[in-house]
Amino acid sequence: MKKVILGFSGGIDSFYTAYLLKEQGFEVFPVYFKVLPDISTEKVEESASILGLGLTVIDLSNEFRKKVINYFIEYYKKGLTPNPCAICNKDIKLKYLYKLSKELKADFISTGHYAKVSYFNKWKKNLILRGKDKRKEQSYFLSLVEEFVFQKLLLPLGNFTKEEVVLRAQELGFPFESESQDICFIEGHYVNFLEKFIKPKPGVFVLIDGTPVGKHKGYYKYTVGQRRGLGISYTKPLYVVSIDAKMNRVIVGEKKEIQKDIIYVKNINWHLDYEVVEKFDTIQVQIRYRSKPVEVEKIDYLKNGIFCVKLAAKVDAPAPGQVCAFYSNELLLGGGEITTEGEGIWKEVL
Repeated sequence: MKKVILGFSGGIDSFYTAYLLKEQGFEVFPVYFKVLPDISTEKVEESASILGLGLTVIDLSNEFRKKVINYFIEYYKKGLTPNPCAICNKDIKLKYLYKLSKELKADFISTGHYAKVSYFNKWKKNLILRGKDKRKEQSYFLSLVEEFVFQKLLLPLGNFTKEEVVLRAQELGFPFESESQDICFIEGHYVNFLEKFIKPKPGVFVLIDGTPVGKHKGYYKYTVGQRRGLGISYTKPLYVVSIDAKMNRVIVGEKKEIQKDIIYVKNINWHLDYEVVEKFDTIQVQIRYRSKPVEVEKIDYLKNGIFCVKLAAKVDAPAPGQVCAFYSNELLLGGGEITTEGEGIWKEVL
């Protein structure tokens, strides 16, 4: 019997994943990564017991604080927009599942992500495809994960919709409401969390040309593309164009000033060699979770790990710090971090 180590949160997705793996004949070892020191594991243990599974709890709260929480805080301090879920998948969840599989000599690892794993004979490896449920599919959050992890990964929920999973899990006696938080370590609004670590310091809103148009209450309270809640009286609607943390300024402008058809991406984690990616006839990028993919016209490597990406259409507010995922239709090619480094070089490249 093949052994699989399952990242088990006790929620409805990991519960039904465990059930499917058991039905497929795997020996399932559910593992709960405790990422917050004071959190109770009672519901998680009960969820596993319904399926007749014993739960292993591993405390990763120190690692999670260093890799995810500190990253989240530091990025906001720098005026960037972090993506803690993508970082957690890369540096915590899938990293430690893979490590455990080596230590325990397990054949596979698994999670409850709504995405698919498929073997491509052409490249002799497993790669990630978008999941069936287009509203819920989560391949975007796997873009930073190194491709060698996919060679042991099973994603049973990729062929299901969320509605199907909820219905079937409830039929099996899943007792809890489906719990969902945007950021697992924050209750309530993220600004309230950040105020414990970043002292609010009033500053100014300025237009692109530097003209002051109002006062802000702390630059970290705003995100690129934001329109509501600025409290600025102006002749036209204004949006956050960028954040200047060093000068404590929030730059605002009209809608057209947040729309870009050139983005810069650094530290790209390609799932295939870039020489292979370059030969794809069609490539799209997705600049945030649930945003519509946009066709790529051209990708140029600049320097220092930075790529310049020319798009076929403009996208709204690509935010520095956010993840940019690359696709060829359903196939996930990799992902990197949106940056402002390299801006202005495109003309030289042409």
